[in-house]
Amino acid sequence: MLTPVATPVAPFELARASAVDIARSVGRIAFKNIRRTRNVVDAEYNSGQWGRILSERSWLQEPTLESFLIGQDDHERMAKVDGQIVRIKAREYYRYRLGALAKLVSDQAGEATSVLELGAGYGYNLFALSSDPRWSSLRGLDIAPNGIEAGRQIASHYGLQDRVTFDRIDLTDAADPRLPELSGATILTYFCIEQIPYAVEAVVDHILSARPARVINIEPAVDMLTLTDPRDVASRIYIRSMDYQTQLFALLDQLETQKRVRVLSRQRMGFAPSLHNDGLLYVWEPVV
Repeated sequence: MLTPVATPVAPFELARASAVDIARSVGRIAFKNIRRTRNVVDAEYNSGQWGRILSERSWLQEPTLESFLIGQDDHERMAKVDGQIVRIKAREYYRYRLGALAKLVSDQAGEATSVLELGAGYGYNLFALSSDPRWSSLRGLDIAPNGIEAGRQIASHYGLQDRVTFDRIDLTDAADPRLPELSGATILTYFCIEQIPYAVEAVVDHILSARPARVINIEPAVDMLTLTDPRDVASRIYIRSMDYQTQLFALLDQLETQKRVRVLSRQRMGFAPSLHNDGLLYVWEPVV
């Protein structure tokens, strides 16, 4: 993993940026009052972001998968790198993120040689992992047809269609025909369960009932945020303004108390693309 070129952000600058971020989130709460329904999620992702990616097909203009994943954006942003808020060019951040995510998943996946990502979208995370020969199979399941189709086309374009594959799943449906694929799998979610705040308990129950080998959840959370750090306050209000879930990790702690799961790791993520986009990592296994 390469150390990126970045400039530390001074405390006063961070406090000012956090205040601006808080103001935007408060405005979103006051005027938009987002409720994360299925239609809202579809508009943001399937019809929105994944639809644009599929229609633009920008991977056709990139000579390598890495250059496609990194992108061409040279604008500076504030981001979290190795646990510190820095100013960094977007391209440099995403170059760093490729290595940071690959190392994180490898460290947390035990002896697994395959990963199944739930809410994979068009497979950005799976393609980031694909440079590591450890992974013989990288499987992405998502509810969004545009994300699935984009992922398939990207895999085919870069000759990865035998290792990186995609199909549809509805995690809220206990009878979904893809749920049995979770049995014995090492599962990754990356800002996926955030999108279904009103079905968290049901989705965890569906995953747990399938008996995966291990689950790596990386999701936004308020559980480790403090009220004394302006950036943590900004993150807390941002999560509220976007109607993201806040129940997952408390639920996993409860399931551990009930001896239904064994939590192997709890930690705040060391990288994030913005001030308010921190993730919390929980790694757990079902108790047999």
